[in-house]
Amino acid sequence: MKKLLLCFVAVFALSFAASAADYSINDNLIDMAIESAVEVSADYSMPSMPSMPALPAVSQKNDGVALVLTFFLGGLGIHRHYMGTSRWMWAAYFFTFGGIFGIVPLVDLIVEVVALVDGTGFGNYYNNPKFFMWM
Repeated sequence: MKKLLLCFVAVFALSFAASAADYSINDNLIDMAIESAVEVSADYSMPSMPSMPALPAVSQKNDGVALVLTFFLGGLGIHRHYMGTSRWMWAAYFFTFGGIFGIVPLVDLIVEVVALVDGTGFGNYYNNPKFFMWM
């Protein structure tokens, strides 16, 4: 932990030590470089490629897989990534120590079990951008 903190302090200090005021621009050198430049043309045409087979259709998300992911990896927010939430939702779960110390994934699990028992499915929870998916 000390090494991580030391690295963070070093990067932070170096970011303040770097200054753009130390650099200067010589307009005459830039103009001379542009005048002496040689125009280059390139042929970027692609050779004909054989036709690729069609990709299989994307299957619908499995509610059981989402439930298992919530049970085992709920504190990391992996289940929300599987369910199509924002790709940064895992960070919100991780940096709040499992979604407010594990309470949010526990409620996610309870809501998913109730939805599975009722037979309504997880349709409302897929692609849900909210941190609290049940709200």
